[in-house]
Amino acid sequence: MHIDKALALNARIATLPQVYYFAVPCSATQAADGAQRPIRSRMEPMFRRSSARMGVYTGVTAGGFVLDERWRENDGLVNTVSAMAPMDAPSKAFDPEAVTPGIWQILPAYPGDHMSLQGGMMKRNNIRPFYLELLDMIDTLPEG
Repeated sequence: MHIDKALALNARIATLPQVYYFAVPCSATQAADGAQRPIRSRMEPMFRRSSARMGVYTGVTAGGFVLDERWRENDGLVNTVSAMAPMDAPSKAFDPEAVTPGIWQILPAYPGDHMSLQGGMMKRNNIRPFYLELLDMIDTLPEG
């Protein structure tokens, strides 16, 4: 999805006050020489080229949105910052003791590529413990 189109879509979608929202961004790059470079042990080979391109890119979209250095960290397909929450939506860093409906709870970036949260492809990833822990926490939340 293009950033300008995502911004337009997000402008039409409201964050509902009674719904719990969670974002789990992924990161499979590391800072090097002013760029973000793919971490080979974390990233599927097919994502490395797009990751390397995102890891050095800055610019301005056709709609005027500025992509600065914060947009370089990525999971091979998606910029880590764009996987956090819609731009103008209420959000905060995830705190398991203070989960609030109507606010995006941004979990720490998962150390993996775009397929890590699905278990991986060629780079297999045991994601089951992550989801079991997340579901245990969600199960304790009061209805929003």
